[in-house]
Order: sequence, then structure tokens, then C-alpha cells
Amino acid sequence: MENNYNQKYVEFASNIHFYEFLQDEFKEPHFKLKEYLLEINKLDGKTNWDIDTLSNFLKTHPKSFDLFQEIFQLTRFTNTQLTHFLFDVTLLNNTNKNILKKYLIQNLEEDKYFYKLYITELKKTKIEIDSNNLVKAINDNEVLFDSFIWIFKSVVSKYVLDSVAKVEILHNRLSKDVFKDISERTAKYLINNLKLNNILKGIDIKEFLLNKRIGIDTKSIHGKFGNIKIKNILEKHKLINVDNIFNELGIKKLPRKLTNPQLEKYANKIVYVTEKYLEGISKRKDNKLKKFDFIIIHDLKPKILIETNFYSTSGTKIGINQGEYVDLKQDIEKLSNNYLFLWITDGNYWLTSDGHSRLLHLYTYFGDQILNYNLFDKKLLELIEKLQ
Repeated sequence: MENNYNQKYVEFASNIHFYEFLQDEFKEPHFKLKEYLLEINKLDGKTNWDIDTLSNFLKTHPKSFDLFQEIFQLTRFTNTQLTHFLFDVTLLNNTNKNILKKYLIQNLEEDKYFYKLYITELKKTKIEIDSNNLVKAINDNEVLFDSFIWIFKSVVSKYVLDSVAKVEILHNRLSKDVFKDISERTAKYLINNLKLNNILKGIDIKEFLLNKRIGIDTKSIHGKFGNIKIKNILEKHKLINVDNIFNELGIKKLPRKLTNPQLEKYANKIVYVTEKYLEGISKRKDNKLKKFDFIIIHDLKPKILIETNFYSTSGTKIGINQGEYVDLKQDIEKLSNNYLFLWITDGNYWLTSDGHSRLLHLYTYFGDQILNYNLFDKKLLELIEKLQ
């Protein structure tokens, strides 16, 4: 048996795929350049900013903040950076009650959006005070001081998140004279931490923003690679994708026999769907229905259930998948002998010593039901013949 597994591994390894760049790696440029021409023209070509001049520029032209964000960040400033810009963190971290109270009241009196958020958060608590005279209530209720500050700090976090979703909130706060410390902190950070003047020397702002590309998440790309390969193999062998009609009919969970009259035209045919559940098959760890990457259907009955993964390196995900799929195969076989579960996995991880030993072990559970893309391609006609 061991020799048989070694032979199977050699066949598997000789058919291994390396990653192919079949998908777009970058999102299309998204920055609305025409809406920022005034700010760009004032910024372009100047590489000797100091904190005072940049602070005044930010306060006078708050939309310029978006330009700096695009220049320095892949997508946006982090929540930590935004908190630092929009609020005085040294005051928020202070333990002096008078300093904290003064800063809270300043925000309530000078920022209408902050006030609105504070009232909303206050109403979620059981604190009973006159919210119509909030500043007086804060000054008069020493016992509730910690609660007021707790709400204050919660609102800061909420404010930052809202300013990401609606940048006008940030622009309005940045432009206020009473909060000139915001533009000063931002300017200081851009110049000292991010080396703004040096960066501006090396780029043409318009060209940079016009052509800037944001990479698509690498994990997402790798995760979709296997699905693309399998879809291509299925269609190469003339299997029909019926996702559209299943989605139109709202069929997310497949019964053991499909009886919808609108599907009768697929009787005696072999078709497939993607990302669908199958009645009666759940994951052991949470007992939730299992969504399969592919389900091949013959004569309106689900027959072949496929999960696919591509591994170019080792990682914890492999062990997690292995445990889930071993359990899944056992549960499917207990449920019905009408289903065939296939784990189609590929990638150069399986060429490593760890991948080698892992696959030999997996053969004890899966036998011929663990394949890679090329082996699936070679064996699909045989599987289809068995279905028919």
C-alpha cells in the first residue's frame, strides 16, 4: 500500500501547477482628479513646506488632505493616524479631570457632528441627565465624570470611522479656526514623519494620481485561482454553468433532487453550479451548512461535490482545510453513497517535504478523491461516464 501511495504522489507531483497570473492584480484608478485641480495646482512644484505654511494650506484647503492621503497611503490613512490628526491624543490620554472636561466641552460646543454622536451614544446608556443642557450637566455631575469621558472616547472612535465613510466630516473639522491644532498636527506628521518635501521632489502629482494602482488582495487572488482553473476545465469538457438561472430562482441550497419546472430542460444533462449549499451536509465545527465551491449535477441530482485550494507555501490554513475535508468526506459518505466528494488542491507547496508527507497521509483518507487540476482534467471524462 505504501508503494502505491508513493506512485500516486509521483503522479500528483508531476502534474503540479505553479501560479499563473490569470487575474487583474490591480484595481482601476479611482481618484477624481478633476475635483482637486485647485489644490493640486497650489501644491504642485512646491517642495519647501514648513509646518506653519502647510498647516495654513490644510486649513484653507481641507480637500488637500485627500491628496496627501492618496500620495502616502495605498488606500487611506489608518484609524490610528486619523485619530491623531482629528483629536489631541495627548489630551485624551491625560488623567487630569479639568483638562479632559475642558476638551470634551470644546468638542461639544464647536463641532455639531461630534455633539450629535455624543447625544446618540449617551442615549444608549442608562445615564439620566438633561441632554438639552449637556454642558451644564457635565459641569454639575462630578459623580458621572468617568461615564462622560467613557462616552467621549467612544465617540472619538465612532467619529473617526464616520470621517472615513464621509470625508466632508473631516474637511469641516479641519477647516475650523477653533481646531487649528488639527492642521498643525497633520502638517507636522506629513513633514517630519512622512517626509513630504522629499516625496514631492520625486513625483509629478497629477501623473501619479492619474496612474496610481491599488493592488488587489493577494490572498483573494490566490483563493480565486483554483476556481478559475476548475471552471475552465469544466467548460473545456462541455459542462454548462447554470449559476444564472439558479440565482434567478433563488436556489442557494440544493435538495437531493431538483424539482423546479424551470430546470426540466437540464434533465439528463450534466451541469454545474458554484458557491452553493447541499441539503443535509453541514460542517462539524459549527453545524452550519457547508457551501461547496462547485457542485456537478446530473439529471437534476447533485452528484460531485468539489472543494478547491491552491497552496504555494505552507501555513495553518492547510491544516484547517485538511481537518474539515476529512470530516466532510466521512459525513458525506455516511449520508449517501450518491455523492462523490473531491478535494482538488494544487500548488508548489505539495512539492516540499512537508507537502509530500502530508499528501501521503491524506491518501489514507481520500484515495483517488484528492486530485490537482491536471489530474482532474484527465479524470473528468471517466467521472462523467460513471455518472451516466
